Amino acid sequence: MLQVSQLCSRSALNLHSARSHNSNKLFPRYRSVCGGCEQKPQCTRGQFRTIGIHTCNVARQKAYEVPKTPEFAVALRQRRKVEALFSELKNQIGLRRLRLRRIKFVREQFCLAAAAQNLKRLVRFLNLRAQPAMATA
Repeated sequence: MLQVSQLCSRSALNLHSARSHNSNKLFPRYRSVCGGCEQKPQCTRGQFRTIGIHTCNVARQKAYEVPKTPEFAVALRQRRKVEALFSELKNQIGLRRLRLRRIKFVREQFCLAAAAQNLKRLVRFLNLRAQPAMATA
């Protein structure tokens, strides 16, 4: 996302903004500003330029920077583990469609499915621990 100062080196001059119909803040650059600018050939081929920046641009920039942080990578790894468990519940244990309709029955069905999933994981964990012990005996 671009800031006004990144788009024009003379942005400090005459920053009169107007709001357009699509939530953009318009920063018109008039002939008096753009005419003597040494970067005008790089900026525009016309006589002047209007820069439109959305009002939510600051929030967009923050959202764009979040995936670049190391905390996001940690959160993504943790989320991947949880998502794998829910996909197993949906695809293998059969919680894609619930059979009961009231919230207490749905909660009961989900708890039973989660208990079954935990038992499967416990068996897998105990088998991994038992195999090295059997190999040494």
